[in-house]
Amino acid sequence: MASSEPRKTYIGLSVGNHNSVIAIINKEHRAEVIANEDGEHKTPTYIAFSGEEEYHGSQAKHQFVRNAKNTIQGFRDLLGKPYSAEVTKHTGSARVEANSEGTPEFVVAMENDEGESTELRLTAENAMQRYLGRLKTTAEEYLGRKIDGAVVAHPVGFGAEQKKAMEAACQAVGLELLQLIPEPVACALQYGLGADASHDDAKDTVAVVVDVGGSGADVSVVGVHGGLFTLVDSVHIDTVSGEIIDEVLVKHFAAEFKKQSGIDVLEQPDARPIRKLRQAVEVTKRTLSSATTAPCAVESLAGGMDFNGTINRTRFDIMAGKTYAPLVEAIDKAVTQAGYTPAQIDQVLLCGGAARIRKLQSKVISLFPEATVLRDDAGELDEIIASGCAEQAALIAQGIVDPASGDAAGVQAKAVAKSLGLQVSAEKLVPVLLKDTPLPASRTIKVSLPAGEKRAYIAVSEGEPVPPPAEDESDDDDDEEEREIAEEKEHILYRPSKLLAEMVLELDDADENTKVLVKFFVGTDGKLTVTATEPVSGKSITAEIPSQ
Repeated sequence: MASSEPRKTYIGLSVGNHNSVIAIINKEHRAEVIANEDGEHKTPTYIAFSGEEEYHGSQAKHQFVRNAKNTIQGFRDLLGKPYSAEVTKHTGSARVEANSEGTPEFVVAMENDEGESTELRLTAENAMQRYLGRLKTTAEEYLGRKIDGAVVAHPVGFGAEQKKAMEAACQAVGLELLQLIPEPVACALQYGLGADASHDDAKDTVAVVVDVGGSGADVSVVGVHGGLFTLVDSVHIDTVSGEIIDEVLVKHFAAEFKKQSGIDVLEQPDARPIRKLRQAVEVTKRTLSSATTAPCAVESLAGGMDFNGTINRTRFDIMAGKTYAPLVEAIDKAVTQAGYTPAQIDQVLLCGGAARIRKLQSKVISLFPEATVLRDDAGELDEIIASGCAEQAALIAQGIVDPASGDAAGVQAKAVAKSLGLQVSAEKLVPVLLKDTPLPASRTIKVSLPAGEKRAYIAVSEGEPVPPPAEDESDDDDDEEEREIAEEKEHILYRPSKLLAEMVLELDDADENTKVLVKFFVGTDGKLTVTATEPVSGKSITAEIPSQ
């Protein structure tokens, strides 16, 4: 008998420092981004005030050009933080002061019909409540029904106070928060990592999530084991961002306009022309990710003169290329801190609007061997995180995931500290249970006996990644031949670091078809149990290794 309980409507929500996205899983079981009242998939994370009117999203961003002092932007990253000059540097142009409690407070002016001006003070939490309320209304108007709950993504660097502030903002506007999940986990969900894991095939994957947003970039190492996610390590930088890349284009087109008109908008006391240009180059940058040339057009840029310019992708790559170096360094740092080498990374997942730049992508993948897959195939890159949240919301709606389980399905569970496997030689280990696999964990590997052997020798060892060989820059022909021979040899990813146990399983009736199943099991107490079984005879042997 079908349940009489009405179907609940859950959404996924990504609140960025510059833009926000709402998504839902549609009837075709695919993530669909909800358009706002302007028909756009991205809603600028802006709030503006003019007279007695309050504007949100695109309308607020337009207000920023001519009414910057009453436009609020960048409030997400101020949630739960005390006031300081450092935390307020990406907050647009509304004045920010410390209130009596030492927290940041935006100060804007309101004016009634009689021309009387009043001062309005909003904390980041107040701003977030107003903005979330507008997003909730947008979703309900688009879908024509009430929103019952949401999975919301948070930056990987959010601390307990910031998460608490986001939860409080959702509660204040009547938006039930099903889960608050890290952005890189939401990204991995949308790319489908772990979706087809089974008891027989855990689909173990180690991925690097590269998220390049408007005001900074996050590089995170995510382990996905048996459908469970572990956020291993992350690095945040604010030296690579959409804003910084935009500034390259702003300077270029400002120089072109100066040649045409003699007006230097970078030196104008009136900041409106430069704000117009900054908004225009956002479109130019996006176009260059899919076209070889892109226009930049601004009506009445300065002195009553229009501006029309173009730039090709090659010139843009040359100008912007040097800005990508800190991102490359951050990726290398994140992988190293996580205890991996580039060869152990299975996939690199891209998200964030600036990550669609082709030259930036080529810089990222150059760090990894050919076996590592660079992915940007899960939809528009600035919609990935919201779509991943919608995927998680759908799992909750289906009862597959318990919303009380934590940040995401299994994320931050106890995990295997070091990779465990079978020692083949002094220099080679076949990994069975990878580091960062959530506990309890079980994996089985099938082993063949050497020809003529009547016993199975099982050596269980901890393993460590094998660092990539140092590059030899010599041009000598003999050295080149040696390098080619070396490349043809098997590339070993793991080597033994500590022998844990040795077992010998006697198999008198073994022949060339005999196989031995070796099962590794690590409980939540960290104890490792390894059992080797020959299924035909039923013979087996077990070793137990206490938690190290």
